[in-house]
Amino acid sequence: MHFHRVAFAARDPISLCEFYAETLGFATVPGSQRSVTAGETTVWFELGDTDPGHFAFTADADIDSVVAWLDDHDIDILETDEGASIRFEFMEADSVYFEDPEGNIVEYVCYDGQSSGEFDPATDLVGVTEVGMVARDVDAFVTALTDALDVDVWSDFGEGSVVFVGDQTARFVVAAEGRPWYPTDTPATVVPVSVQCDATGTFEPEGLPHRVNVEQ
Repeated sequence: MHFHRVAFAARDPISLCEFYAETLGFATVPGSQRSVTAGETTVWFELGDTDPGHFAFTADADIDSVVAWLDDHDIDILETDEGASIRFEFMEADSVYFEDPEGNIVEYVCYDGQSSGEFDPATDLVGVTEVGMVARDVDAFVTALTDALDVDVWSDFGEGSVVFVGDQTARFVVAAEGRPWYPTDTPATVVPVSVQCDATGTFEPEGLPHRVNVEQ
């Protein structure tokens, strides 16, 4: 699966977009003050009074070089169980986490065998690889999501309180409401998320502000 467009709510979308472009080095979108691109994915920030969420980007670089780049650009890296970065064997990848100015927990994922060397956001940000979606009933949400999009559960954690739906390239991280977003104490809350991806079908759960492949 691949994410082509992802929209997140932001209290100040223009300032947040500037952070991603000017501080993190994402590519700008001509004529837009609210969107940037990371490889194959356009990221759009929509005005909304919202709590922090979680999303991740694939970075084709060595994890140590990504950590060093973030340090060099005064990004406060979040401490994991293993230090500045953490190894996920089931993903065959290493990750580093930080918060953006609106408190979203952002993750850069470096998959084995994909490193191009030293990290350069202009060339090494491949796209969005994780989109957090919060549900009040994870089992029911996952069932509806997999049925609607014809995608599979990839992995789950904490007795099903977090479920990865999709694959190594791109996945929805379905989290139980109130469960902290790793590696912080920030509780997962229901926030609006809109996604355009290459999965077949549409998904717009009743009572939740999540939309997948729904016409804008």
